[in-house]
Amino acid sequence: MSSVPFYLVLALAGLVSLALSRRKRSSRLPLPPSPRWYPFLGNVLSMPKSFEHEGFVEIGKELKSDIISLSFFGNTIVVLNSAQATTDLLDKRSNMYSDRKLFAAFTDSRLLNWSTFIPASRYDNLHKKHRRMMHMWLNKQAIPAFHPAHQRQARDFLQRMLRTKGKVITSEYLGKETFSGTLLQSIYGYNIQSLDDPFMTKPQEAIDRLVQTATPSVNIFPALVNLPDWFPGAQWKRTLREWGKEKDVTLKTMVDWTKDQIATGVNKPSIVASFLAEADKWGQTQDEANLSIREVAIGLLAGGTDTGVGSLIVFVIAMLLFPEVQSKAQKEIDSVVGIGRLPTVEDQPNLQYIRRIMLECARWQPVVPLAVPRRCSEDNEYHGYLIPEGAIIFGNVWAISRNEDVYPDPETFNPDRFLDPNLPPAPVFGWGRRVCPGMYYSDSSLFLVIVSMLAAYNIVPPKDEAGNFVYPTIRSQKFAVFAPVDQRRLNARSFRDLICIRS
Repeated sequence: MSSVPFYLVLALAGLVSLALSRRKRSSRLPLPPSPRWYPFLGNVLSMPKSFEHEGFVEIGKELKSDIISLSFFGNTIVVLNSAQATTDLLDKRSNMYSDRKLFAAFTDSRLLNWSTFIPASRYDNLHKKHRRMMHMWLNKQAIPAFHPAHQRQARDFLQRMLRTKGKVITSEYLGKETFSGTLLQSIYGYNIQSLDDPFMTKPQEAIDRLVQTATPSVNIFPALVNLPDWFPGAQWKRTLREWGKEKDVTLKTMVDWTKDQIATGVNKPSIVASFLAEADKWGQTQDEANLSIREVAIGLLAGGTDTGVGSLIVFVIAMLLFPEVQSKAQKEIDSVVGIGRLPTVEDQPNLQYIRRIMLECARWQPVVPLAVPRRCSEDNEYHGYLIPEGAIIFGNVWAISRNEDVYPDPETFNPDRFLDPNLPPAPVFGWGRRVCPGMYYSDSSLFLVIVSMLAAYNIVPPKDEAGNFVYPTIRSQKFAVFAPVDQRRLNARSFRDLICIRS
């Protein structure tokens, strides 16, 4: 698979779309403000080449507008750089702004065949059914059922850290096994054995491949899907089809494992087990129910792993760069929890500084700074501008988190800014009908890992050969999700913490 910037894919795909059919607009309203336009090229030369979330902020400042547009070859991108604009459109008009733009490479049944992948699927009846299934287990009142799993994984996390014996720890080791382990236990009732466990590697491989399908040439020229497999240069088609088959096997194997556990009477409580027990209530055929269960399960796993790891690592970076915050947090934990035990979920209401740290981490370095794009489903007007049907809509979380009128001195990490009860949190879980269904689950899991780490360890930077501390930076780790890739060191705070960790 070739690596092509996403805006180039959109531009070339739009050229084909324009050649096939031109949109007939009844409205004469202008599009939102846009940078310099060039004949034939449109605004494509103004598209940020990297760190798009920051580039869109700069374009908005130049145009003095919180909503901007870029058009090229029949495509229109609209970026919402303010909380007001995202609320007005993605929340209040969510009936028009809940769809996704799909590409042939991952939707065509002859290729990857994954149009039902929930985070990227169209806003249709099947998607709505899948969301209702998720809500059964992930609504706020249902989350206490997962607290034992979250507690266990937090303890396991501390023990894994203890086994490093002061060695430098990589970002992947720091959190991936913890968050994947919690999710796999909650979703399938499965306990992972290591980072090489197929229940970790296989679904991650399937999701990584789906990301790669945003760039193949078939997305630019959909008619290429009709090429015969033997045609020169059609290896991409055979590769995508093989990936699709392997993906189907992975999703089926994981659910079948839970089915086998149920059949032998040794299964643990899980979301999949619950869905299997109630499948006849969903008004679906057996095949439809099996598909829904597989897609809901993998959708939950995909949505929680990378963002959970990214959130944890942003927290660790903050503790390294702002040691006074770490010290204050540990004093609060010692005061509330005392000596001789580790924190539990019951301590959460009394650990308000920890809560403010989590809110500030999400604002300071959102792990998805440019929200997954929506597709506008019909022409509509906003502040005198036309938002056309088919436009790709980005909510810029980064821009919102940098609003100095709301968050003074936004580059400073200051948890106490959230002492103001009226200060809104950064919208990291999205908006409207596509808001993250697992936000309460994620919050509970992340809280227990963070508070346990602070209770048991001091987080300090490693040293270079000269004995100087090496401080980390934040940079992009993979598409859409931001996380630091530097290393850090953990030291147990005291002998009594060692006893608690091992118990």
